Amino acid sequence: MSNTQPYEIIAGPLDVYYAATSTAFPAIDVPDASLQTGGTWTYIGYTEGGVKVAHPQTVVELRADQVTGVVKAVRSEEGLEITFDIASVTLKNYALALNQAVSGTGADITVSGETSVQMYRGGFQVETFAFLARQGHLSPYGDKALQFEVPAVFQADAPEVTFTKDNKALLAVSLHAIVDPNRANDGESFGRIRAGGQPV
Repeated sequence: MSNTQPYEIIAGPLDVYYAATSTAFPAIDVPDASLQTGGTWTYIGYTEGGVKVAHPQTVVELRADQVTGVVKAVRSEEGLEITFDIASVTLKNYALALNQAVSGTGADITVSGETSVQMYRGGFQVETFAFLARQGHLSPYGDKALQFEVPAVFQADAPEVTFTKDNKALLAVSLHAIVDPNRANDGESFGRIRAGGQPV
């Protein structure tokens, strides 16, 4: 699927991947096909309804007795949230939704001919992992890749899946970023968005 002009009008889905925290992100020119066929990044597969990226923040307005308007604004909190529904409901992806995908129990083969995931999460610690959402032809600067790189996220919501006779099952995922413990500077706390090419 090639991108066409005007490139800055972006239309198309992002593919999603995960890996262990601190895994190096792929170069912007790595083909999608090579990422999906193995290596350090696990390809989640089909999604439904798009990948939504939100940048919530809390801004406090400061006032003074001498004026009626706001005299200053300070940011007290900020976050990064990524939500999507997984249509490829494998047990490995189910383990991702239960925060067990990279370490812990995960999907395992305990009996010959079957795969299982423990549904009880247990413990107080929540697993974090690196997250990548990309597409090789969605850059606003040409027929090149666009990718969101988040060094550390966790599954924050209560995942649920519905099995019906008239539609496919979907597994809801809501990921929240945490500050990258290995960041080079504060600006790298939640990672970055990268696009192939440059503005003209």
